[in-house]
Amino acid sequence: MARSSLRNRIMAMTALPAFLAAMIVGGYTLITRIQDVRENNAHRQQLIVDSFASRLQALGADQRAASEALLRELLEQPDVRAATLLDPAAGWQLHAGPRLRPVQEAQPLGNGGKRLRTDSSWQLVRTLPGAGQRLFTVEFARQGQYVQILEAVLTMVGVLALLMLLALVPAAHLSRQLTRPVRTMIESVRRVRDGDLSPPPATGAQGELRDLDDAIGHMVAALNDAQAELQQNVDQATQDLRETLETIEIQNIELDMARKEALKASQIKSEFLANMSHEIRTPLNGIIGFTRLLQRSELSNGQRDYLATIRKSAESLLSIINDILDFSKIEAGKLSLEHIPLDLHDIIEEVQTMLAPMAQERGLEQAAIIYTDVPTRLLGDPLRIRQVLTNLVSNAIKFTERGSVVVRAMLEESRGAESVIKITITDTGNGLPEDARKTLFSAFTQADQTPRRREGGTGLGLAISKRLVEGMGGEIGVDSSSGRGSTFWFSLRAERDPGTEAEAPPRALQTLRVTLVEANEHARLGLYHMLSGWRMRVSELQALDVLASQLQNGTPPRCDFYVLGVPASSRNPAHLAPLIRRLAASTGTPVLVLAGNGDPLAGSLSELEGACRVLGKPATRRRLRDALLDLGQLETTAPTQTASATPYSSARVLVVDDHPGNLKLAQVFLEEMGVRVTPCTSGAKAVEVFSPEHFDLVFMDVQMPGMDGLETTRRLRQSESGDTHTPIIALTAHALESERRTLLDSGMDDYLTKPITETQLRHTLERWVARGAAAAITAPAPAPADTPSESSPAPDQVVDHALGRRRAGGREQLAQDMFAMLLSSLDQDAPGISALAEANDRGALLERVHRLHGATRYCGTPRLEHAARALEEGLKKDVADSPLERLVATLLAEIESVRQAGQAQGV
Repeated sequence: MARSSLRNRIMAMTALPAFLAAMIVGGYTLITRIQDVRENNAHRQQLIVDSFASRLQALGADQRAASEALLRELLEQPDVRAATLLDPAAGWQLHAGPRLRPVQEAQPLGNGGKRLRTDSSWQLVRTLPGAGQRLFTVEFARQGQYVQILEAVLTMVGVLALLMLLALVPAAHLSRQLTRPVRTMIESVRRVRDGDLSPPPATGAQGELRDLDDAIGHMVAALNDAQAELQQNVDQATQDLRETLETIEIQNIELDMARKEALKASQIKSEFLANMSHEIRTPLNGIIGFTRLLQRSELSNGQRDYLATIRKSAESLLSIINDILDFSKIEAGKLSLEHIPLDLHDIIEEVQTMLAPMAQERGLEQAAIIYTDVPTRLLGDPLRIRQVLTNLVSNAIKFTERGSVVVRAMLEESRGAESVIKITITDTGNGLPEDARKTLFSAFTQADQTPRRREGGTGLGLAISKRLVEGMGGEIGVDSSSGRGSTFWFSLRAERDPGTEAEAPPRALQTLRVTLVEANEHARLGLYHMLSGWRMRVSELQALDVLASQLQNGTPPRCDFYVLGVPASSRNPAHLAPLIRRLAASTGTPVLVLAGNGDPLAGSLSELEGACRVLGKPATRRRLRDALLDLGQLETTAPTQTASATPYSSARVLVVDDHPGNLKLAQVFLEEMGVRVTPCTSGAKAVEVFSPEHFDLVFMDVQMPGMDGLETTRRLRQSESGDTHTPIIALTAHALESERRTLLDSGMDDYLTKPITETQLRHTLERWVARGAAAAITAPAPAPADTPSESSPAPDQVVDHALGRRRAGGREQLAQDMFAMLLSSLDQDAPGISALAEANDRGALLERVHRLHGATRYCGTPRLEHAARALEEGLKKDVADSPLERLVATLLAEIESVRQAGQAQGV
């Protein structure tokens, strides 16, 4: 349709005017012809009627026969259908032809006659003059008139068709002359579109179409030239790109080699920093320790000042070394996090107490607000949480001139056994500009980087805090603006400790009334939470002046205790002694005073011993509770619980481990907790003795010869009925993230990473035995206790007996037995590992190294443990042969070093 559109338009533009002209002329002619036909017929009919009427009139009324013959003659005239002659006077009527049709319409004629119209004829009525007034009626058919009109219409249609034909023939010829070249040009353009740039065929067009044809030919030629030039440029660019890619590939190889060298250098640097930090920290601990001892001896004031300066400098240097050590461990990926019970309330109070002298020197108020819905008994790493808090609180104190530093702990989210706790540290310092906040948590960055800055440090504290918080699954950040203080915050994602209940409030303090006087709003709120948490009835006063005014008026508040807070900005609170004496004398109520520098005030109130007590700020729960109980001479009893009363006493536990040393250590730990232990040295033996009705818990070693831990677990699960489920805890020397998912998917309920400790075992028994295995299964899956209770030892000693004693729970004889068992196994492990490495049997080598690694986790052989772990990880990650050979050589060398050390010690 698109190809013939131009032709159709030409034909339409030619035919339409011809058609309109023919219609107008033909219509006019047809209408004129029809009118002529009608007029001629009417005139002819009138003549016929007049002629015969005259003849009838001449015959007379008594010549009926002649009149009848005349009527029959009338029927022979064109279009005459019937004729009637009526004589009303004589009473007769003559008729010729068919019966007259019924009349529909009458029209008068000028000569006294009438013209009547029927459905298909005309009737002309004439009155003949003379006696009787005879009526002469003639009916004419209209078929002849219709035939004439039809002939006129057909003639007009024929003429119209002839005119249209005469108009369309030249139009068709013209359209062919126009559309044929256009179609050829369209095909040429389509070939160009499809990539065919050959010269287009000649169209034979004339006029403007010829110019268009020439332009298309020139365009095709230009495109052909451009394509040839473009192809040449593409070939050149491809050649240049190939050369560039070769250059980039060479550069990538060089960069990869440089990156490996940089990573190796960074690792060497981190290990060097860790080793050097350890070596420096050891003599520093000696300097600080002996400085403390020396300060206890008799010294002059000048000597004491010198020692204080030495101690303060050493402690500052120790803090810097600790930061460097932690940062190097983090960069080297050797910093491990513990998963042990902790009390968040105690950690916050310990940090505030430790930093109280720094805050008191600056005259700052300290406050800790822990909301009642915050779970304080958690599982996590208390040392690292304390480290983050110390960094943030000490920074807040350093950069705050006056006001307060407030620590808040609030519950953000609670899902099953897991809680998300947000801790904020808010100060009233100068705040931080936006550009400083962007790089605040970067390493070696100071908040104040001007040459005149007053506070020192390495700039690692916040960077270490960020890494630690992220390692614990939380986030850290700061909200601050210049001149409005800062709020540092971090979140902790920790599991609530199910085995430790919150400390019950002392019954002796419940319902007692206490009047709290504290000018600082945040300190007052923190004390209010402590006192109301013990169910004491607290009334608050916002200043000591209010209490003095009430005392002057003789209307002091009636209560069981007064707790008075001295402003931190007060350098010498001894001037409050008269007020406290009057308060104690007039009311007889015990008074507890909280002051930053309470020694002068305590000396001034020495005569009020028993009725007044002075505590240093900030007050902790235990010191505040003990002081109130002592002042009120109240008795309290603490519930005791013997070891035999533990909820997992007499539990039946199956321990499966192919290494006799590991099996013995776990058996000793568990039996001392009152647990009945069934040891098994193989998976087959465990399947033989296992019964769901006989065991409450199973500790399963993962890698064992013959039937490994995964296969053993599947066999044990098959032997269980539908209503029983015995918790199975995996024991592994080093579990990668992918291995941990495999362990849990295989049917195990939890896993522990060797070396296992008493704390881990106790916590596992409380989780899976005390609460019941069914409850543990339906509860949300807890975070696994996959890290040991102590940080991974630095691989700097061949034999570390102190580490061995710690891992044996402080049992000297058990530590010696474990070391002796390790030495006896090394005689077979060294040649076995060497032979398997030479045969390139990685599967068997991994099993042998895993067993050795598990044995080293319970002995004080840090270097051997480090070498075994490195080789095991390399085998699991399928490293290349060359690095693997170095790892095997290192492990064999460490085995020989331990054997020589054991021989030297006579073990």
